[in-house]
Order: sequence, then structure tokens, then C-alpha cells
Amino acid sequence: MFKTNVPTVTTETGDKIIYPFSPPIFQTEVDLNFTKELITEGRKLTKEEDDWNFQLAGNLKYGRSYHYKKSFKLTAEIYLKNYVKRFFDGIDQLYGNSFMTNNILKLDDKKIVNKKLFDDTLKLDELWINFSQKHDFNPPHTHSGILSFVIFCQVPQEIFKNQADSNNQNAGKITFSYGENITSLMGNDYPVEPYENLMFIFPAQLKHYVSSYWVDAERISVSGNFNLSKYEGK
Repeated sequence: MFKTNVPTVTTETGDKIIYPFSPPIFQTEVDLNFTKELITEGRKLTKEEDDWNFQLAGNLKYGRSYHYKKSFKLTAEIYLKNYVKRFFDGIDQLYGNSFMTNNILKLDDKKIVNKKLFDDTLKLDELWINFSQKHDFNPPHTHSGILSFVIFCQVPQEIFKNQADSNNQNAGKITFSYGENITSLMGNDYPVEPYENLMFIFPAQLKHYVSSYWVDAERISVSGNFNLSKYEGK
């Protein structure tokens, strides 16, 4: 499991909620079989039908992003919502039962008051896969929705070993950023050297970016956004 020296809380399910700054980041690992399924389904996608490059901030000149088919997205949503629930349950452990759903998430300006309403309204809006190659990168950006996530499916370790002659040794890393860096004592970047099956869930408006790397290797990651839809129940 990835280790960090920033404040963390380990939940009852063994996940971590990381506080490198105010917005919490949920850190966990997905099942290897799910990672393999993401890659298998992703390799079936085509530029002609499923291209997602122009919808993203990423600069994938040599690689490509593809949006998953609706049928697979609906299947993946069931699995991924379990991790969102674990994130919320972890927050509730810290601040009291239903704090997350009752005080942070809202639907039509009304508090979500029960788990059934939460399950019915939380939806996976988008799900896409990134096949990144040498020199590709994602500049600082945010996402839509209320929560976003990234799953690292294939991470060649050599991309971290070949660094540029620079004071920035973050080739291939994902970096979360929050707040102003007013002085050198106020670090606002949280760089992470990812590994396969690692997953982060974070507030969609939290700025993040991925640095380019300098070796001929393919890195595969999957990202998506969760949002709240209109409740159709009675």
C-alpha cells in the first residue's frame, strides 16, 4: 500500500483518507480483475466511435483517450459506487454518522437524508481510459460533477527512473494541488508516484495534473466523474 507522510486516517475497511491540505483524498486499491477488465474493454474502443481526446484537458499527442460504452459504464458504476460509499463512510467515522451525505452533498438544495436517496441519485456521469505515451501530459485542471476518481491500471516503473535535468523530478507522477503557495513554507502540491491498482477519489474541483515522462512505455489510467441526478422516487 502506498505510504505517505501527510496526515491520514485509516478506515475500518483499511482504506486511507489523506489530508495533504483541506479537501480530503480517498486512497484505496481496486481488485486486479477489475483493472484487467478496464483494460480489456478499453482496448476495444476506437478513435472513430469513442474518441475522448477533445473532451479532456490532457495533451495526449502520442497516446489517446476513449470514452467507455454506456453498457460497460453502467456495469462499472455498480462496482465503483462501493468505493464512493467507503469514502463517505470513512468521513462519517470522523465527523459523525451521515455527516457527508447530510451536510456536504445536496440535491435541489435539499439535504440527502437517507442511504436509499443517496444510492438513487449518485450517478457515474463519465468514464474514460487514457493510453498515455512518452511526452504526453495533463496540465493543471479540474473536473465536472461532485467527485472524480483515477485508477492506475498499467504503470511501467521505468517512467519514474528517467528524470529530466531539472529541479522538478516528477516525471510520470500525478500531483494534486490546493491553495496558494505564498511562501516556501506553504507547500500546496501533493505529488504521487502511482502503482498498478491504486485508486484515488477526490472532490471534482480539486486541481490536479500529470507530468510527462521520457521513456517509450505505455501508462494506462481510467478516470471518471460522479454527479447527483434528479431523484425520481416517491
